[in-house]
Formats: sequence, C-alpha cells, structure tokens
Amino acid sequence: MRRAKRILLCFPQVPFERGGTEFLVGSLHEELVKRHFIVDVIAIPLQWIPKKEIIKNCMIWRLLDLTKCNDKKIDLVISTKFPSYLIKHPNKVTYLFHQFRQVYDAYGTEYSDFTDSSEDVKIREMIIDMDNKSLSESKQIYSISKNVSYRLKKFNDLNSTVIYPPPKLQGKFYSKDYGDYILYVGRLNKSKRIDLLLKALARTRSRVKCVIAGTGEEKESLEQLTNRLKLKNRVTFLGFVSDERILELYAHCLAVYYAPYDEDYGFSTVEAFLSKRPVLTTFDSGGVLEFVINDRNGYVADNKPESIAQPLDALFANRGLCHALGTSGYKDVQDINWDTVINKLTAI
Repeated sequence: MRRAKRILLCFPQVPFERGGTEFLVGSLHEELVKRHFIVDVIAIPLQWIPKKEIIKNCMIWRLLDLTKCNDKKIDLVISTKFPSYLIKHPNKVTYLFHQFRQVYDAYGTEYSDFTDSSEDVKIREMIIDMDNKSLSESKQIYSISKNVSYRLKKFNDLNSTVIYPPPKLQGKFYSKDYGDYILYVGRLNKSKRIDLLLKALARTRSRVKCVIAGTGEEKESLEQLTNRLKLKNRVTFLGFVSDERILELYAHCLAVYYAPYDEDYGFSTVEAFLSKRPVLTTFDSGGVLEFVINDRNGYVADNKPESIAQPLDALFANRGLCHALGTSGYKDVQDINWDTVINKLTAI
C-alpha cells in the first residue's frame, strides 16, 4: 500500500493576529487532512519593526532544512506568503497569498513606510532579489487571484496560475430577509478604508445603517469619526464575532461593503455572494474586481463618499434589487471549490 504523502504548510504568523491568511492556512490544512495527506503547519513569527528584522526573518526561513524531519522524508512543502517561500526544498510549491507589498505595489503610497532613505532602499533591493531567486525555485507557482499574479509578473517577471480559494465557512452560508444595514467584515486597518464607508453613510438621504464586524488598530479612530459625523445611532461596532454570528449577519444584511485599497483577493466578496448579497466596492480595490461587476452583482463606485452614498440609498430603497444582484453573485462563485485547489497543489 502506498504511503500517504507528507506535506508541510509554511506561513509567517503575526503574533496575536487572526485574519485571512490564518483562516486560509487553517482551512487548507483541514482539507488536506480530509483527503488523507499527512500534514503539519510550520509557522514562524514575523517581525518587521525595525525593518532590519525583516531580513532576519528571511534568513530563518532560508536556513531551514525540511527535506527530512526525524529521518522521515518530507514529500512536499507548500509555501504561502512572504517570507515563507524562501524555504529550500526539492519539491516546493508556492501558493502565493501575497508578497511584501510595502516594497512593491504599495511603495511610494500612504500604505508603505518604506522611504527613499539609503537603509530602506537597500532593504527593499534585498527583498526583491531574494524574492526573484526563491520564488523561481518553486516547482510551480500558484496564486490566490489574478491581482496577485499580475503583481508577480509586473515586479518579478514570474508567471503563476490562479486558483481561487473558498472561504472558511463554505457550505454554511445562507440567505434570509434583507435587513436595513450594510455589512463590513474584516480587520479594521487603514487599507480597508472603512472610513470611506462612514463618510458615505453621512451623505445618504435614507436611514440605511452599518454594522462593522472585526477588530484592529483603527477601531478607536473609526469610532471617533462615527461620533464626529453624528452617526452613532446608525453604526454598530461588534468587534470579534463567532462564526455563527458572521453567517447570520451576512444572511440578513442589505449588501456588503468591501472596498480596500488594491486587495489581494478578498474573502468577504465570495462570502457575500454565497449569502446572495450584492457587494459595494471601488474601482481601485484590486482582487475584488475579479468578481464584482457593476450593475450585475453589485456596484463599483469611485473612491469618494458621495459616489458610495448613491448605491447605499438605491439598495436601501429596493430590496428586490438587492435580491437580484445577490442572486447573480451567487451564481458567479459556484465553481470555487477545495477539490480544484488541493488537486493542483499536490500534483507534484
């Protein structure tokens, strides 16, 4: 009888944080085990302050020898996001979540703290050089979205194949009556642009409400903005919520707001469509636009409060419109499944 393939999933863990990466790795681990692979996860804490710590993290991954462990052969390593793909292995497959965006597409924007100082320039060059070498060692590079593949080709001239991953709670999403609130689910950080939603809400003619589920460093400033805009009675911050509550929130909302800056993928988009909810996003939201088509399954607006306020009012005034757009979105994500992901990642 042929023994089961031994696989290691590699990813950098930011201590005390749980987000899309952690959920995706957890789901991938669970799905591999269901298919009778022998699987474990290698997680190394990621530290980027001060910036020289980034290079130390890279070296930790690079120096690991996981060809064998306790004299047992490791058949396959699946690396994910920076810097886990620096690991050496004869059978390395990269499922690229994203690179270190601060030195790539976010460089020179408000979302990167890398400057043109000599130290920053040197570290940036080192990271790009290491990426070029280590990623090209992969037997195959897959990515979670066309946007991630586009960046990899643009900055590193490397090709990759897209495999969309399903969300953590796939198979559990459902749809109920459309309520009176727009929903945001995710981390509360600057790049997610939740402030844009609040500013749009202040410009609506209707009394549409907003529910925000998630935690993050922007919570206090968003609450302060809510008070300044006199939206306290229309905005609810729930903080961390259970899986059951997330499903319920999706099932009863009018629509989902998800308009981050140049997102890699965006699980909230797929989760919304699986709940038959339309998605409101912006023209510069990256991977979200691989799913959201204006007037088909949601709205793509300019990244201005007044532009977002208009569809908020339209959705609040017409539940039938919410249903039509959401149902269309539901049909658009039916081909995203774990069998496709697992079969491709383990084919080596």
